Amino acid sequence: MATRRLRTVTAIAAIAVLALFAGGCKGKKAATPPTTTPSATAGPTASATPSASPNTSPSPTTSPTDPAAVLAADGIGPYVISTALTDLQNRGLVQNIVENVHCSTYQGAEATGRYAGQVTLTFRSGRLVALHTESTALVTPSGARVGMTLTQLQGIYGSRGTLITGTTGNKAYVVRVAASGLAVVFFMDSAGTRVRSMSGGEAQGLEDAARTGEGC
Repeated sequence: MATRRLRTVTAIAAIAVLALFAGGCKGKKAATPPTTTPSATAGPTASATPSASPNTSPSPTTSPTDPAAVLAADGIGPYVISTALTDLQNRGLVQNIVENVHCSTYQGAEATGRYAGQVTLTFRSGRLVALHTESTALVTPSGARVGMTLTQLQGIYGSRGTLITGTTGNKAYVVRVAASGLAVVFFMDSAGTRVRSMSGGEAQGLEDAARTGEGC
């Protein structure tokens, strides 16, 4: 029964993430970052997924001790931006694939193995274009993570980061990687002060999702 409930929660999360990246292709209102946080990590190394406390802030970590926990603009672990969906399927690295009802070229999926319950994926035309997390266990190469305050992000990235405001008043902090077309985007909570989720991938699609919800 517990397994059935977990699969239901993660399926809902995947659909929410897909809507974030591609929800505006028919003039929809701005999409909001995914709000469903899986309660546990599936797979052989199952462990509870920590959630950000409203009264505490993770400390910046400039040198992550576990390279597999580093989420960058170009991906994490085997989930590298531009990788074919079929390749990941053949390697057993995706599950619960969903089609986007508004954008026929977009699909969402969930990661497997050590990233199950932590990472969801967005594909366009069969290629990985973005990955998303609400887990505080994952960290960017510069040490940023979910749960940090906007002030902490600005202290880490300085002039490399840009704060943008969406059409519904939602805020996101964008850090583009020069000459790559990629970015890490931190989606802020309703108060605009703390990171509720973060994504890595193609910069334009993620920024469009943050500003207007138009991801395709």
